[in-house]
Amino acid sequence: MKKTLAVSIAALSIGTLSVFSMTGCALLYPNWGTDQNPSTSQSPSATEVSPTPSESPSASAAPSLGVAKFNFIDLSVDSATGYVSAVVEVTNAAEDGGKCTFTLASGGVTKTVSVKAEANVSTTQCYPAMLPTAGLPKGKATVTVSYVSAAYEGSTSAGVTIP
Repeated sequence: MKKTLAVSIAALSIGTLSVFSMTGCALLYPNWGTDQNPSTSQSPSATEVSPTPSESPSASAAPSLGVAKFNFIDLSVDSATGYVSAVVEVTNAAEDGGKCTFTLASGGVTKTVSVKAEANVSTTQCYPAMLPTAGLPKGKATVTVSYVSAAYEGSTSAGVTIP
């Protein structure tokens, strides 16, 4: 019985020792899990790149701009102040540097104002626009917003009533 116990302990010790020695290799080998061997080079070799002559600029097609999609956040007429207030966002872009142009048209009269646009989390928001109603005939009018940037362009319209 003592011999069997001694042989079992010896076998267990040898098995445990081999597991510890194998796991130690994994910790020390820097390329574990790759097929590549580490480089034995002592100094990096320099490669010389010869410059190629640049070609003259050629005419290329203008890049196509994305189509801006809009959402009117606010569009209201304040008869007390005589202004149409409009706040619009471009829903498929979040960028700075764009420009929004608002046009209020009624009858044959138009009023236009341009404002900056800036990124607003996941959209581009046009600065609020105030369009004067002075000189416009009463009744139905159309507010058109156009957006232009380096990457997007587009326009949309909505109706208002001038009191």
